[in-house]
Amino acid sequence: TTPPPSIPPPSNGTCNVAPVDPQATRQARNLLCYLYSQYGNHILSGQRETNGREDEFNHIRTTTGRNPAIRGLDMCDRPGATSRAAAWWNAGGIPLIGWHTGAPGTGGYCDYAGRTSINAVLTPGTSQNRAYLAELDAAAGQLLQLQSQGVAVLWAPYHEAGGTWFWWSTEGGSQYQRLWRYQFDYFTKTKGIHNLVWLHPYNGSPQSSFYPGKQYVDVGGADTYVNDHGPLTSLYNATRNIVGGTVPIALHENGPIPDPDQLQSSGARWVTFNTWNGDWLYGRNDPSFLRKVYTHNYVVTRDEVPNLK
Repeated sequence: TTPPPSIPPPSNGTCNVAPVDPQATRQARNLLCYLYSQYGNHILSGQRETNGREDEFNHIRTTTGRNPAIRGLDMCDRPGATSRAAAWWNAGGIPLIGWHTGAPGTGGYCDYAGRTSINAVLTPGTSQNRAYLAELDAAAGQLLQLQSQGVAVLWAPYHEAGGTWFWWSTEGGSQYQRLWRYQFDYFTKTKGIHNLVWLHPYNGSPQSSFYPGKQYVDVGGADTYVNDHGPLTSLYNATRNIVGGTVPIALHENGPIPDPDQLQSSGARWVTFNTWNGDWLYGRNDPSFLRKVYTHNYVVTRDEVPNLK
């Protein structure tokens, strides 16, 4: 089994984990410290919404009596996603926002089937760069609204790194890294966004060439869609081998939820799960199993999240 993560111990009751953004807000620091405190000890429950609907959350609450700790949202659903993220935070939960952003210059800010050249996207003055900056600015405006409300966000852009189905990941690891770092610098230094905990989301076959580096990533991550409730130990270990033994690792998308008993016995110490919407919840996690998960002492639900404000 995998040895426990070597997490730096708290000093005098305070968290000594340094966020990758030196100017991170108090709330973002609290969120990051909380994730570190749970890594290897518990897994935070998460559920992806369907475009603002409450169906999945109502189903979980009706079936289990609990709410997931994390609500998964998408920046494509702005501005609604912003208000739902704030409401979830104010109810004691954690918003995780991803971004199925479209290829700049191809039309449609969430038509992610398009393709473009990352060189063109990152070259000042090109039409692709102008489109990219306009999209970054629009997203930044939403994130700054959350920052002004004291909301911290688990931010997971350019997900399923290493896959060939999204424009940001088709030109290899070094180009992907350029894009990630560009967004990080633009958001933190140019736009003054400091309420994010930066989650780097691999696909099901993590490759070290797609890792932007520890100075740009607060939380590691990977995802895969399988047909059983296994602990995904090999995927966890593959990610851990890249990001190291101290960085928390999230299962940032899943279908069937890993069995908490198997997570503990196998040493697959995912710090979160985030079940995809629709049939991935309803059809792959039957009510009795869902009750087991959401009432398990290894699984954190929203009512168990401490005050991170």
